[in-house]
Amino acid sequence: MVRAMRWLPLVVGVLCVVGCGDNTAGTTPDPGPFSELPLDHDFATAGLDGPVHVARDNYGVAHIRARTVADAGYVQGYVMAHDRLPQMDILRRFGAGTLSELFGSVSPAVLQTDLEMRMHRMTYYATQTWEMLKASTDPKDAEVVQLLQRFADGVNAYSTDLNAGTWVLDPALEVSFDPASFRAWTPIDSLVLGRFQSFALSWSTPYELDLTELYQKLRDHYDGAAPSDVAAYARRGISRDLMTIEPLGLDPTVPGWPNVGTDTGTRSDDADPSARRAPAPPVPGADGRPHVPQALFDSARRTFQRGVHTGALGSYGPHAFMRPLAGSNNWAIGPSLLGGRAMLASDQHLQLANPTLFYPTHITVQAEGAAEPDLDVLGVTFSGIPGVILGSNGKVAWAATVSEHDVNDVYLEHFVPCPGGGAGSCVLFDGAAVPVQTFTEQIQIGAFGTINPGATKTVTYEVVPHHGPIIPTIANGELVPRTTDTGLSVKYTGYDPTFEIRAVFGLAHAQTVDQGFEALADFSYGSQNWTMIDSDANIGWTTNAVVPLRSPATYAWNATTAPDAAAPFFVLDGAGANEWQGTMDPRYIPHGYNPAQGYLATANADPVGETFDNDPLNGPQVDGRPLYAGVTYAAGVREARITQMIHAAGADLSLEGLAAQQHDTRSNVGADFTPTLLAALGELTTPTDVASDVGPYLAALTPADRAKLATATELLTHWQADQFATPTGIDGPDESSAATALFNTWMHFFLVESLGDEVAAIDFDLFRLEDNQLVRIAYAMLAHGDRYVQDPTSHQPVLCNRDATAISCTKLVLQ
Repeated sequence: MVRAMRWLPLVVGVLCVVGCGDNTAGTTPDPGPFSELPLDHDFATAGLDGPVHVARDNYGVAHIRARTVADAGYVQGYVMAHDRLPQMDILRRFGAGTLSELFGSVSPAVLQTDLEMRMHRMTYYATQTWEMLKASTDPKDAEVVQLLQRFADGVNAYSTDLNAGTWVLDPALEVSFDPASFRAWTPIDSLVLGRFQSFALSWSTPYELDLTELYQKLRDHYDGAAPSDVAAYARRGISRDLMTIEPLGLDPTVPGWPNVGTDTGTRSDDADPSARRAPAPPVPGADGRPHVPQALFDSARRTFQRGVHTGALGSYGPHAFMRPLAGSNNWAIGPSLLGGRAMLASDQHLQLANPTLFYPTHITVQAEGAAEPDLDVLGVTFSGIPGVILGSNGKVAWAATVSEHDVNDVYLEHFVPCPGGGAGSCVLFDGAAVPVQTFTEQIQIGAFGTINPGATKTVTYEVVPHHGPIIPTIANGELVPRTTDTGLSVKYTGYDPTFEIRAVFGLAHAQTVDQGFEALADFSYGSQNWTMIDSDANIGWTTNAVVPLRSPATYAWNATTAPDAAAPFFVLDGAGANEWQGTMDPRYIPHGYNPAQGYLATANADPVGETFDNDPLNGPQVDGRPLYAGVTYAAGVREARITQMIHAAGADLSLEGLAAQQHDTRSNVGADFTPTLLAALGELTTPTDVASDVGPYLAALTPADRAKLATATELLTHWQADQFATPTGIDGPDESSAATALFNTWMHFFLVESLGDEVAAIDFDLFRLEDNQLVRIAYAMLAHGDRYVQDPTSHQPVLCNRDATAISCTKLVLQ
C-alpha cells in the first residue's frame, strides 16, 4: 500500500503531462482503503485569506485547493503534520544534530550521530539562508518566505490541536514521541531538511577516504613488495586492477560532454552567463598524492560509521539516508519516438522506511474570480518541506535521480605552532602558517524532548578557513581533542548558504523545460539528474549544480602512468597545489535538450561516458584542465537496460509501455556474468584445456557435488532463456527466482574468494567498497582478464590466487 500511495499519483500526474486523454469522466471510483481518513473538509481558520478545501483520494493523498500560496502552505503544513509529525520531528533533528534531545538517554549511538552532524552546521547555514531570503527584494523570494512561514504556522496549529485533544495520536507512536514536548516548527527547520536531503545525496567523503586508504595500502604492500615476499611480489600492479572504473553498462545519457567541439549555446541552468566565476591562478605546492597516516583513516571511519542501525531510531538510524541503497531511474521520450507527444517515467529507489521518505501531495492555488489556477502542482515532497519537489503542474513534469557529481574534497592538513607563540594551531598553506578557526556547539541530552538536568555537552570543532572543518575524532560520545600534527579537512559545496527551496518553488511555476532549467540555477548542491517534459513536447535533462574546478595538478592521476599523482577522489595535499579555482561553466555541466536520439535516460550512471575508457581524468581540456564531474557512478547496468528497452520498444512506446518498463525485472548483471559461468560449468561435461587445475578439481568432486553443479547449470541455462527475469518466487517455486538467488550468492562468495586474501593482507574490509566498485572489478576480472596482472601458471588474473597458491579464475568460478 505504501508503494501505491507513493507512485500511483505520479503515473497519472507525471507520465500524462502531454497527450493523454481523460478516461475517468463520468465514473465514480470504488471506495478505497483511505476513504475514511480525516481532514476531508474545508478550512476556514482565522488568518486565512479564504476557505481552503482538502479532499482525500482513494490513495490517501490530500488534494488542497486554496486562493493564495500562503493559505495552501498553511494547510499543507497542517495536513502533513497530521500525517507525519513524528517523522518530521525526527528528520529535522537528524539534520540539525539534536536527536539526543529525544533519545540521548535511551541510545548512546544517537549522541554519536549528533556529534557527526554538528560538524556540517546545517542549522547555521539554514539560518543564513532564511535571513538572506527575508532580506531579498525579489518578489519571488517574498513568496518563498511567506510559503515557509505559513507552512510552519500550519504545522504548529496542528500540534496545538493535537495537544488540545482535537486529534488522537496512534498509541504506537507515543512510545517514542511526546506531543506535549514538541518544539514549535520554524521555517529554518524546513530549510534544514532541504539541506539534509541534498547532503545525503552528495556527501561522498567516506567513499573518498575508503578509496584512498585501499589504494595507499595496495601501493605500499604490493607494488612496493620485495621478491622475498612471494605472494605480495606476484601481485605487483593490482592497485591498478582494484581501481577499475570502467562500468559494465556503456550507455550514457548523452554521448560526450555538451558544447565541446560544437557549441550549441545551451546551458545547464539557462541563466545569466555573466554569473560564472573565472578560474583563479594556480598556487605552488606539493602536487602528488600525499601519504595519509593510518590513524587518520581509523579515526574518520569511526566518525562516519555506517551500517544497519537497530537502536532507538530503527530504520531512521545513523546514515540511513546517506549514499542511498539501490538507485533511481528516469527517462523522457520525445515526440520523434511518440508521434508528437512526450512522456516521462520515474522511480526513486530509496529505502523502504515506514512511513516512506516521500510525501504525496497536490496543491491548487486559484484566486477568487480567476478563470485558471495560478498553480496546480501534483507530486511528492519530503516530509517537512513545503510544496512539491518531484511532480507535474500540467505544463511541465519533472523527476530526479542522483547525478553523483564530485563536490567534496578531503585535504591532508599539516599543523604547526602559530608564529608568535599564540594559542591555537596553524596549518601550512601556500608557504605560510594560517590560524585554525573553531566553532562551538551545545548538545542537550534527554528523553522525548525533556532535557536531563545538567546534561548538556559543549563541544568545539576545528575549521581550516580556506578548506573546511577538520574531521573530528569521536569516541564514547565525546569529541577527542586532536593531539596529532596532521588532520583531514573537508571542502564541500554544501558549506555555504544555499537556496534549494527557491529552485523547488521555481519548478512548480515553470511553464516550459527552459523555465525549469532556469529555476534549477538555484540548485547549487545535491545535484540531481533533473529530467523534464513540457506541454509543447520538449524534453530536457540537466544536472545543474556548483561543480568545482580544481587546479590542473589535481587531475594528474593515472593508474598506469601516474599512480602517485593527485586525483579529486583521493585525499589531497592541503599545502596549496590542489585548490578550487572557480566553478564549471554551465555550458559543460552534463545536460541535454531535445537530443537527436529522441530520448533522455538516467540511472545514476556516468552521464557522458567519461569513465568508459577506465580513465575519468582524461576528458576534453577546457580552461587548462580536463572536464571532470565525478567518479562514484553506478555500474551502468540500469541505464543500459532502460536504453535497451527504449530501442526495443520502437513503435510500441506508450503510457502502458513505459509503465511496463518500470516493472521490468531483468538482471543485466546476471546477463553480463552468466555466459562466463556457463562456460566454466561446461567443463563438467565437455572438458577443455582452458586451465590446467580445473580437470583435477572436477575429478575430485563427489557425486553429490557434481549433481549440485549440474543443477546450477540447469538453473542458469533456464535463466538465460528467460531473459534473466528476477521474480520473487512468493507464489511458489520458480526456476528464475532460484537462479537469481543462486547467482547473487555466487557473486558474494566469488568476491570473497578472489579478493578476500588480498584485502585481508592489508587489513581492509572488502565490503567497505561500494557494490558498484566491486561488480566492476569482478566483471573485468572475468570478461577482460587479460588486462589484469597475470599469474604465470594459469595465465589468468593473479587476484584469483589464494595467497601464494596459483588458482585459475575458471576453477574459482566453480568452487
